[in-house]
Amino acid sequence: MDKDLDFTGKTVLVTGSGRNIGKAIILEFAARGANVVINTRSNREEAEGVLREAEALGAKGIVVLGDAGQKETVEELKLRAEEAFGRVDIYVANAARRLHKDFWDTTDEDWHRHLNQQLTGAWYLAKAFAPAMREAGYGRIIHMNGPDGYHGGFTRVPHSTAKGGIRVFTKSLAEGLSEYGITVNDINPGVAATERDLTTHPQFADKDFVASIVKDIPIRRHTEPSEIAFACAFLASPRSAAITGSVIHLDGGKNMFG
Repeated sequence: MDKDLDFTGKTVLVTGSGRNIGKAIILEFAARGANVVINTRSNREEAEGVLREAEALGAKGIVVLGDAGQKETVEELKLRAEEAFGRVDIYVANAARRLHKDFWDTTDEDWHRHLNQQLTGAWYLAKAFAPAMREAGYGRIIHMNGPDGYHGGFTRVPHSTAKGGIRVFTKSLAEGLSEYGITVNDINPGVAATERDLTTHPQFADKDFVASIVKDIPIRRHTEPSEIAFACAFLASPRSAAITGSVIHLDGGKNMFG
């Protein structure tokens, strides 16, 4: 059975992989033999640290800095990955920035920035990497979604709208790409146990607020990044070839209620 989760010879790209969920995904695949392409917007030291950890697991990898919502960055990711490893077999669109402003304070600039980084960024990734996947007859595309994509959020309207758009984008790609051996799926991590920027998540500075969230989750804890990373490995495995256009909710049962 272990061979089903052996990615030796495969290349995995994860955007936003300098920390938290993205880092966990890189290390999951590195431990399973994959080549890894690490991307973070600007923190080279952080990304190089992830690379060192991946190399300690026996993986080969590269670091590409840049905003994954920009076409130029995606083009650089493609060029560097192909130079190093031939092609990308699996990618996880994970990069996301969140704002904490209600609708009244959100600007046009906020709207375009957040839609571009997530929804338009997912478009650029698909246009860049799906053609080689089709030619190879194999590919795995995973979009990191979230509760906002299903329930919305008045203090993060552009982010929520982008996530909702990604859900439909996933289904649209899956309809047309699956016949070529390319599956396209979402993961909803719910509220994950990650390091948070309190300027974009100020509510998490309130211990009572955090406790109330946990109380609302059937498993009574946050989802661990390692659990999300393993779900990505499962979706990339041969055993998941019949799963496409779907979403895996790793939210401790929270989403079962709507």
